[in-house]
Amino acid sequence: MLRFFFWILLIGNALFLALNLGYLGVWSADTHEPQRLERQLLPEQIHLLSAGQLQALNEAIREPVPAKASEVLACLEVGNFLLSELPLFEGKLRQLALGNRQSRTNVIDVATHMVFIPSMGSKENADKKAAELRRLGLTDFYIVQDQSSLRWGISLGVFKTEEAAKAHLATMTGKGVRSARTGPRTVSSSKFSFQLRALSVDEKARFDLIKLDFPNQETRNCRG
Repeated sequence: MLRFFFWILLIGNALFLALNLGYLGVWSADTHEPQRLERQLLPEQIHLLSAGQLQALNEAIREPVPAKASEVLACLEVGNFLLSELPLFEGKLRQLALGNRQSRTNVIDVATHMVFIPSMGSKENADKKAAELRRLGLTDFYIVQDQSSLRWGISLGVFKTEEAAKAHLATMTGKGVRSARTGPRTVSSSKFSFQLRALSVDEKARFDLIKLDFPNQETRNCRG
């Protein structure tokens, strides 16, 4: 019997010692706050919020996130079109359904230099010369029929600067037009440009597809 109590006491003392050394874990409900903080990961990163900080955080959570505004292009101008080109371009623009965001403007285009073949003396001679030019592959010219000294001559192009006229003359010479020359001549022509306002990203992309059919027209920001 004494041996039995001896072993009971020995086992009890061993359990008590293990409990004090922490081998059996902490099971007491009376755990102090500093001990609990020490067992947390990175306790130094825990910060208590003040009342003002907590209110600001709540307001930020309640405030809705603003929707991203649709990007728009303020005003785009395209031109300049001849009168004969208007029906085709306006027909294409109807696909965009811009309504009053679309307008057409008359543009006076003034050129002061001409590349030309001097007067051939008569309409018949001018027609023969025009046929020769077509055989050389040229199509962008017209027979002058006004009452000036160039009557029955042939215009190969009018330009705003002398440099541009000389460059075109060199091109014509390279194509076999030997009788062409440059000279001053003021020519005014009525052309048209279009203003397209407040285009959305989608509308701008659709306009770019339309513009592919008019490669010679310039797009630019609206003036003024």
